[in-house]
Amino acid sequence: MNKKILGIFFVVLFIVVGVPFLTVIKGIIALQMANSGENAAPAPVEKLPTDPPLLNESNLVGTSWVVKHPKLPAPVTITLNAGGQAVATVPPQLAPLAIQMLGTDKLVGTWSVNGAKFIATVNFQGKEYKVECDISGEKIYFENREIQRAS
Repeated sequence: MNKKILGIFFVVLFIVVGVPFLTVIKGIIALQMANSGENAAPAPVEKLPTDPPLLNESNLVGTSWVVKHPKLPAPVTITLNAGGQAVATVPPQLAPLAIQMLGTDKLVGTWSVNGAKFIATVNFQGKEYKVECDISGEKIYFENREIQRAS
């Protein structure tokens, strides 16, 4: 097989799959969330509700959230573990490709709650990415978009 054609194929494949995956990782929790079965991101809320925060570090442990970015062909699942550990994983069908292109199919970061703020941080390729979301009642919002809870 012609090595030049193979090289071009991998570059195109990385642009189509790898770059959007990196974009999602960059904002791990911060990106627009979508309902589990929908492709479109929910519409922004005109005014963020200001209910007292009911989510905290104890009742968020064990929950999962599905991040769907418009440039990503599949959602990324974020699981909030005890001890402030957050784990982002790609769908199983994309795991081999993510491992091949990026060296991993999951990223481990941290999360915490400070009053009405949900804070997530991840280090990837030597850079730290930090995101702050708003908590209102039992919902989390990023840039006035509600993040949908998976479990």
